[in-house]
Amino acid sequence: MNNHNILLKILEIIGYSDDKDAFVDEFLKNVQMQSVIDLIQSLPQDKQSEIKEKLAQIQNDQNKASDLLKAYFTEEQIQEALKNSSKKAMEEYIKAINPTLSSAQKNNLITFSQQINPSA
Repeated sequence: MNNHNILLKILEIIGYSDDKDAFVDEFLKNVQMQSVIDLIQSLPQDKQSEIKEKLAQIQNDQNKASDLLKAYFTEEQIQEALKNSSKKAMEEYIKAINPTLSSAQKNNLITFSQQINPSA
């Protein structure tokens, strides 16, 4: 199950009533930005400045940004950063909404979590 579908299911479980797709798209965009920040911060200072300048010139061209990242990082590093950012963002979101959830919603989230991550 991909992150998009996981988030949609979480929103369904918690009874999110606004536009779920819009929320998921924005959430994943933020996750992607955080993973890029994390990757850049793992570089030496001079390389950080270099890649930031190049990213600023690219503006919002997703393909060029992706190609630029691949010049500095392996595909595995990029995927690992995305995975870590996704996991952290989802955990923080659940933690933030937890006080507002009913017992049934909490139990349903736990069950869903165990289904998608049986080793946890």
